[in-house]
Amino acid sequence: MPRFDKEGFNPDKRIRNDARDRSVPEDENYYGSGLPDLEMFSRRAGNGEVRDRQEVAPPRRSTRQESDRFQPAVTRDVGEAQRRRNAQSAKQQQAVRKKKQAARIKRKLIAVVIIAVILISPVLMASGVLGKISYDDHVANQYVSAAALESSHSVKNILLLGVDARADEDSETSRADTMMLISVDTKHHCIKMTSFLRDTWVYIPAKDGEQRLNAASTYAGYSGVVDTIEYNFGIDIDGYVVADFQMFQVLVDSIGGVQVDVTEEEANEVTSHPGRYGDVVLEPGDQVLTGEQALAYCRIRKIDTDFNRTQRQRTVVTSIINQAKKGGPLRLYKMASASAKYIETDLTKSQLLSIATAAVRCLSGGMPQEKVPFEGTWDYANKGGASVIAIDVEKNKEMLIDYIYHQDGKEPDETE
Repeated sequence: MPRFDKEGFNPDKRIRNDARDRSVPEDENYYGSGLPDLEMFSRRAGNGEVRDRQEVAPPRRSTRQESDRFQPAVTRDVGEAQRRRNAQSAKQQQAVRKKKQAARIKRKLIAVVIIAVILISPVLMASGVLGKISYDDHVANQYVSAAALESSHSVKNILLLGVDARADEDSETSRADTMMLISVDTKHHCIKMTSFLRDTWVYIPAKDGEQRLNAASTYAGYSGVVDTIEYNFGIDIDGYVVADFQMFQVLVDSIGGVQVDVTEEEANEVTSHPGRYGDVVLEPGDQVLTGEQALAYCRIRKIDTDFNRTQRQRTVVTSIINQAKKGGPLRLYKMASASAKYIETDLTKSQLLSIATAAVRCLSGGMPQEKVPFEGTWDYANKGGASVIAIDVEKNKEMLIDYIYHQDGKEPDETE
């Protein structure tokens, strides 16, 4: 049986309700027979008053407000946290930018300081080194005019004289044991070395006669050697630098020695003659020689000729330059400072500084070597009972000028 019957449902009552008059009495029909006046709901008083007991709707929220209104609370919290994180990240980025900017300024300041030190330090160091050197007055060549000599603004020629002066001798009148022209060639970016053999038979202007080249200093001092080379070979020499053997030893020791490949014959010559070479012992093979050993090596002359002797001298000078190249400015300064007090020159301080600066720039280039007399331009001769080297002066003059001023300093296989 239906549930309603149990609960006392009376179907007759439903029928009576259905028959009831549900029409609206005329005096209570406020809207009439039409639709409600919609304008009444849309109009709003200027002061926000309520019409017909209907409150005017509040202004519509913006899209973002609506979105926030209908977003779940958790989502809104996450978005707010993200915005805070973004704001914090922006502050951190700004702080990083400021820090980087400060670091860049600091780096620039450091760079400026370093550059200043690099520029000033050589001047200060050079000033200290140059103050230790002995300076002679420059004496102009009286025997040949400057216009008759080959010269170039890109080449500086310095005559290096090695003197083995004894204690009872005047160093300037003693014979030059080593004569090597160092040509700093800024055009070809190299340093050229030219050895002049001491037994070369030449005209000595100060003597007004012929004699061995190394005897020129006994007639007119160091400038007399310069005059003789200029007169015979037609090249302009800017000045001389004189060093005795003690300076040579100090120079080599200041750079920790020089590397030289010593032959067995050379080692036996030095080791077997302690009186001649000062009790120096040499071992054959690729050796790092001390200053004393390097000097003994350069003085070897009994086992071969003066050509070989000058070759050994150039080998040691080349090794010194190579050591200087490896060490950089500090090693150059150490070398110069240790040897300066043993040096004598007729160049001025400003000339030395200028030539040294140019030489440093040329260290990365080649170091070609030559000797005078050149191959095929000489022969042995007997003069007054002594064996000397007779040369073709004009041929050597022509070849020397070409080598110093026109050749690029590369070996033949390097130009291919």
